[in-house]
Amino acid sequence: MSKKSHFTTVTALPAGISRETVLETLHSHVEMIDLNPLVTERHPIKSPSEATPEEYHCQWFSVTDKVNYLPGGLYSGSVTFNACFHDLPDGLQSHIYAPMGLNMKGRWTLGGSLPGEPRQAVEIGLGVPKTGLWLREDVEMKVNLVMGGFVKKTTKKAHSTLVQRLVEKAHLIEAERHNNGLAEQRLRDSYPPDYHSGVTSPTPRMSYQDAKSMHSGSRLYSDDQSVVSGGSHDRYSYTGNPQIANPSNPTYSDYSQRPGVETRDSYPAVAPLFSQPSNPANFAVELPSHRESSPMELNSTQRYS
Repeated sequence: MSKKSHFTTVTALPAGISRETVLETLHSHVEMIDLNPLVTERHPIKSPSEATPEEYHCQWFSVTDKVNYLPGGLYSGSVTFNACFHDLPDGLQSHIYAPMGLNMKGRWTLGGSLPGEPRQAVEIGLGVPKTGLWLREDVEMKVNLVMGGFVKKTTKKAHSTLVQRLVEKAHLIEAERHNNGLAEQRLRDSYPPDYHSGVTSPTPRMSYQDAKSMHSGSRLYSDDQSVVSGGSHDRYSYTGNPQIANPSNPTYSDYSQRPGVETRDSYPAVAPLFSQPSNPANFAVELPSHRESSPMELNSTQRYS
C-alpha cells in the first residue's frame, strides 16, 4: 500500500553569494548528484520506458545510493534508481523512479532579493526570509506505507548536507571571482595613462627602407602603414583609398616621370607621390640619412608643375 507525502524546506543563503553562482550549480546535474552524501555511483543513461513524453527529453542518470537502514551503519545496503533533471529559469526539477514503488518529484527554487533589487512578497507559514536570497526545496513522494517515514527522514537529512555543500562551493566561487577581479584591476592600473589596449601607434615618419620597398612594390602596405602629410599622420591603403599612388594605379607616377624634374642615377628610390595629397603645401617625403647626396625636398610649385 502506497502513501503520498510532501514536505518543503527553505534555507536562507548567506550574504556574498550571487544568484548566478547558485543557478550554475543547480543547472549542473552531475554536480547536484555528487553533492548528495548518499550517492556512490552515477552515470548517464537513455530515457527509460517509464519516462513520460515530457520527461523523455530530459537528462537521465542511473544513480546508486548507500542507505543505512539501522543507526550506526549496523545494517546498510545499496539502492539503484533512475532520475531525470529539467532546468528552470529559477531552479531545477527532478524525478526519481526507485525500487519498492518509490516515486519522488523534487523542485528546487532560488528566490529572494539582493540589495538594490525590489523586495517581493513571500509565502507565509514557511519561514521564508524577507530579505536576501533563499533556496527552497519542495518534495512530493509516493512510497510504501511502511517505508514512508524512513525515506522522508533520510532524504531530508541528505539534502540538508547537499545544501550546506552547495553554499560552501558558492563561497569558493565568489572568492575566486573577487580575487580575479582585483588582479585584473591592478593590471589595468599598472598601464600608463595613454595606453589603449590593442592599438599600435604609427611611427612619426617612414624609414628610408620602407619608402624604398613601397616604391619598388616589393611588399604590400596595409592600413597600419603611415606617412607624414602636413605634420599629421594620414593612413592610406591600396584597397581602401584608390587615390594612393601604386604601380597598379593609372595615376601612379614618381620623380623620374614628372616633367621638368631632373633625376640622377645615384639618387636612391623614394616613396611615390600621391595623386591628390591631403595638404600639398606641407607635403614632405622621407629622405635617406645622407641628405647631402639626395636633396629631394621640393616646394609645391616644383612638385606639381
